[in-house]
Formats: sequence, C-alpha cells, structure tokens
Amino acid sequence: MSRYPTLWQRKIMWAALSALFIVFLIVVAASAIWLAANLIAFLQPILIPVAIATILAYLLDPLVTRIARGGLGRTKAILLIFAVAFLAIGGFIGWLVPTISIQSANFARELPAYTQSARDRIVDLIVRYNRTFAPPAGSRSKSHSVTSGLVNLLLGTPVPHAQPTATPLPSAEPSLAGPALPEATATPAEAIGPAPAKISSADRQRFQARVEKLIPNLERYVPTVAENFWALLKKSIGGFLGFTGFLFSLVLVPIYLFFLLKERPSIERRWKDYLPLRESPLKEEVAEVLSEINHYIIAYFRGQLLVCLIDGVLIGSVLTLYPGLNFAPLIGCLVVVLTMIPYIGIILCWIPAVIIAAFQFGDWTHPLIVTVIFIIIQNLEGMFYAPRIVGDSVGLHPMTVIVSIFVWGLLIGGLLGPLLAVPLTATVKVLLMRYVWGRRLREEERAAVEQVPVVAEAEHSRA
Repeated sequence: MSRYPTLWQRKIMWAALSALFIVFLIVVAASAIWLAANLIAFLQPILIPVAIATILAYLLDPLVTRIARGGLGRTKAILLIFAVAFLAIGGFIGWLVPTISIQSANFARELPAYTQSARDRIVDLIVRYNRTFAPPAGSRSKSHSVTSGLVNLLLGTPVPHAQPTATPLPSAEPSLAGPALPEATATPAEAIGPAPAKISSADRQRFQARVEKLIPNLERYVPTVAENFWALLKKSIGGFLGFTGFLFSLVLVPIYLFFLLKERPSIERRWKDYLPLRESPLKEEVAEVLSEINHYIIAYFRGQLLVCLIDGVLIGSVLTLYPGLNFAPLIGCLVVVLTMIPYIGIILCWIPAVIIAAFQFGDWTHPLIVTVIFIIIQNLEGMFYAPRIVGDSVGLHPMTVIVSIFVWGLLIGGLLGPLLAVPLTATVKVLLMRYVWGRRLREEERAAVEQVPVVAEAEHSRA
C-alpha cells in the first residue's frame, strides 16, 4: 500500500495553506489600511494643520538655515521670516481685495451685455449651421430638430411642431407654365426660417421674460444645493471638533511651524532615538527607509512648489499686462496652488481664464491669446527652469501623482487625502523599491533622486 499523504497530496496541501495565508495577509493589510484611513479621517481637524505646518517647514527650512548662518541665530531668523511673510501677505491681500472688488462690480454691471452678446452669437452660429447643413425639405433630422429647439429656447419662442401636409392632387389640365419647380412643392417641416443678422429687441424681451420665469426655480433649488455642499464640507473637515474647531486649529499652523523650524536641528540629530525599537539591524533598516522617504518628499515639495510659484507669477503678470484680463492676479494665485497637480491643475486654471476672456472681450481672439499664453509658459517650464530646479526626475512620475491624489482622496477623504497623497505614495514606492524591485532598478531610482538639486542642497546643508 502507498503511503499517505502522497507527494502530490502534500503539494496540494502546501499550496492550499500558502493561498490561505496569502488571503489572510491581504485581509489583514486591507483591514489595517481601512482602519488607518478611518482614524485619519476622524482626526482631520488636528492632522490638517500639522500637515500644512510640516509642508511649510520643508519649504522654509533652507531659508531659515541660510539666514541663521549669517549670525542672527535660528530663532531670530524664524521671527524675521514670519514678519516679512505677514507683511507680504497683508500687502498682497490689501492690493488683491480692492482689485477683485472693482473688477467684480464691473463684471456684474456688464454681465447682461455679455449674456446678450453670447446668446446672439450662439443663435447666429446655429442659424448659419441650419442654413448650411439643413436636411432636404421632406426629410426629418434629429440633429436639425435639436438645433431648432435650442434656437427657439434661446429666443423664448415655442418649439414648432411638424404639421401634416396634404399631398396636392394632380391637376386635370396640364399647366401652361410647365412642370412645377421642386422649390414650389417642398414643404419645410422643421426648418428655421431666415433669421435677421441681429436679434431684434422683441426677441430679447421674450428671452428676458423666459429667464425671469426660471429665476423662481433657481431660487428654490439653490438653497438645497448650498445645504448639501455645506453638509459635505462639514463631514469632510468637521471630525469630532466640528467646523469651528477646525477653523480654530488653523490658527495653530504658525505655532506648529515655528516649533518645527526651531527644533529642526535637534530633530534631525535625535529622531532615530524616538523610534519605538531597540538598537538592532531592524531599527537601522527602518531609519534608512524613512530617510529615503524624506528625500522623495524634499524633492517633490521644495522643487515643485518653487516651479508652481514661478508659473503663477508669470501667468498672473502676463495676463495682467496683456490682454488686461480681469481677475488675472487671482488666476495667478490659483496657478500657484493648483499646479501642484501635474497637467490637471493647469487645465483647471486655464478653463476660468478662457471663460473670463470670452465674457470680457466678447470675441474668439482673446480666449485664443490666453490659451497661447498658458501653452508658452508651460513649454518654458518644461524646457528651462523646471529641469534646473527639480532636475529631470523628482522620483515620482506626474501620472503617479495624479492617480495617487485620487486614490488617497477616496481612501482618507476630505482635504487630508490629497494633502498627504505624495508622502504616502513616496512611502509605497520606497517600500517597493527596497523589497520588491530589483537591485539595479533600486540603485538607479536612488541615484536619480539624489541628483535632484534640492535634495543635494539639503544633504549639503545637513553636512
């Protein structure tokens, strides 16, 4: 008799146990991630100010170190930077708020004219389209019906319905004038009649009356939308402290920032002592992994934010000087903040700039000029100053940053997910690079990060 279990049975048993253990590890990892995400989401009112202060500490530490080396000392250098920053922010707000107020008043005053011009232009384009691409007289076209309804909606007239037409009986006597022309026998079912070159005042009045009928519906739905948005905002950043507690915690950002900058040298010297591990190779491994993650964070935040600052200043200045776009300073500020998201951020800034140009100037030329300005500055960034600031690689591909922002935003939720997306993704990449990928690829990635100018400067200042 053969011995049991057989070799094949033992292999099956070990494969089953291995698969069960892998599933167990996956469940444990997923549970840990879910628990950590919910805990972080619950503690957002406390963690968001700390995260903001930490990011600002990454950005301001080289400046503080350089000023402190001049003989002022670290505390005085920090106080000097805070004073300059508060004066600059106060001056900027003092200049920006009146500018936006004046431009908003002008925009609100000219909005009816902008709306009329846009409506007339759209109607004119649709009418030209119908005249050029109208279907034959006896046929029905869905697209033609849609464009006809859109014109009637804009003009405030009822949608015409096709009326049944009786087929003319053949005449008993032949016509002396010969056969009837095709134009004479055609029945325009849904075609729009010839429209004047400009919309008449009566049409404008009908459109205005239609808009006034829609205003009560908007007034009824706007509070509902505002309540839903407010509930989402409170859920996102409220936590157990509530919205008021979150606003109060933002006041603590300068305090957190001051102590992070002041204690940076001691933290850098002694941070390994605070690891909850005894002296062992494991502790050295964890410390080295955290150092690599720190390099990625330095390479991203210091380099990318400086590039975003240059982009915002260039775009805001150019749009202000030419073509004199309204809200150009505000668009420049949006560029500084939103272009931290590669590609998506610049598109989010370009869309309102083009819309404002279209309403302000009422033509196609100025939106095209705004688009060309954005394209030129983006090409200048890619070819000139971005490689000199962050190098050819910051360790994270732009597509990786985009996906990570959405993923961590879904996992953590609120403002903290996108804010911590890059550090968390850098952590995952370091772990994969260290324990999964090959040695050659790991060395190439490490060398690419260490060659980034901001990382090399950080290493030099540390030495």
